[in-house]
Amino acid sequence: MKTPSNALFKLIRKMTPSEKRYFKRFGLLQQKKDSNKYTLLFDAINEQNEYKEQALLKQFKGYDFINNFSEIKKYLFNQIQKALRNYHSQSSIDIILYNYLSDISVLYGKELYIECSRIIKKAKKIATKHEKFSILLLLNEWKRNVLRISHHVDGIQNYLDQEVIKDQEYIACVENESIFFNKSLELTLHLRKKGPDHKITSGVKLPTENPKTFRAKRYAFLQKSMEGYMEFDSEKIFEASSGDVTIFEENPHFIKALPKQYIISLTNLLDSCANKIKYNDVFDEYMFKITEVLDAYSFDAEFIEKERLLVHIIKCKVYSLRGNLPNLKVVRQELKNQYDLTSKKGYKTPDLDIYVHDNLMRSALITEDFSSALESYNDILQLNLGSYREDLQMETRLLGLIPHFELGNWLLLESMVRSALRLLQRKHSHFKLGKLFLEAIKKCICIKQQPKHQTNDIILVLKQLKVDALSITAKRRLADYILFIGWIDSKLTQNSIAQCVFEATKAGYKL
Repeated sequence: MKTPSNALFKLIRKMTPSEKRYFKRFGLLQQKKDSNKYTLLFDAINEQNEYKEQALLKQFKGYDFINNFSEIKKYLFNQIQKALRNYHSQSSIDIILYNYLSDISVLYGKELYIECSRIIKKAKKIATKHEKFSILLLLNEWKRNVLRISHHVDGIQNYLDQEVIKDQEYIACVENESIFFNKSLELTLHLRKKGPDHKITSGVKLPTENPKTFRAKRYAFLQKSMEGYMEFDSEKIFEASSGDVTIFEENPHFIKALPKQYIISLTNLLDSCANKIKYNDVFDEYMFKITEVLDAYSFDAEFIEKERLLVHIIKCKVYSLRGNLPNLKVVRQELKNQYDLTSKKGYKTPDLDIYVHDNLMRSALITEDFSSALESYNDILQLNLGSYREDLQMETRLLGLIPHFELGNWLLLESMVRSALRLLQRKHSHFKLGKLFLEAIKKCICIKQQPKHQTNDIILVLKQLKVDALSITAKRRLADYILFIGWIDSKLTQNSIAQCVFEATKAGYKL
């Protein structure tokens, strides 16, 4: 049986309160006779947290439009789109420019060439300011058509003298932008599938010239940031993320035109602070700035909740390194509350779920709440992640051994170690630290199962594990494995995991 389309539900959920008010007031004016039934359907769908078509059919049983429900949904979807185009007709640069193109087409068809030229001139001014080079090429195409058909000799001469060169510049900018975008897209795919541990074979060759446009520069910063993740270079990530935010703030009209992109850039900058104590001083400042921007713009509720959730994820990651257990417990609970609130509102977060549960698990381990860590680990196992971030999935499986170790679940731990070793051999043979960790835990299990085992025997195994781990792990990778090292140190020194993690982080991972 075909699954009912939920496109209408998703569109309504993404609308802001002011957009919904506008639609209900102006979106159905041409349907005065039937506007009430569309409004009722709109309100009913708006009340749902999850799309349930059967509930709608039951609610509107007896209404004539139920017999053609799929067509009614399509019509309402189209009317909402029209209303949104009108609502944003003076604020969205893309809609403004495409409306100008529509007006030009109509006026050209009516042979009103002078009026056509005026709109082309207005549109070019906006497109130039916002670096819409593909639109500028279309506008110049219309300009050529107008000049040719109106036999405007001086205009044709002026176009050949000045605009032909500009056309070449526009084409070069479009190509430059496209290449840098494709490069950043290639790196994005690699990181989301494999993570930073795997080398990438690039099929996109960058041009010899630097990025030419605002967007090309942003793609270049994004590319450098992702290269920083692959090289485990926190400085490079921070510098690239800072550059991305700076280019926005140097061009405030782009913040106004692309507020969501600005928020994402701020969030990336916030995330770049996470592994470096030296950036912790500015972390709270950036976090406050994101909150201010979220409150200042009329974003849809789903976007706001997801961005707030992402901020809480990063905040939990940062506070896990600070060594202040009371604060970390508060921040962990804030993350849990925000995740529960986001889920309760019906917003799906498949791209964030693993990061939520991973940070909940890590923070629980650092606060030595091993039962909560185990609960978060089990939540991760329930996620259907496929090939997304295979590296993080593997690290999570290894960290999940720690609460079982602390809670004394030796038989289950033995089975988990065997399973993880098979997975490492099959998919993660490059993860040498993981293999060392598993072999050490395996030895600890054997010791624990001996009737007259000594605690010092396990200490010796863990001490050797630390020596071996540091011998094969580059300094740049210690930030990623700091919880493994911190847990081992806590066993060797009898200090808390939080204190061991903090000391190593404060020292710049000089262990």
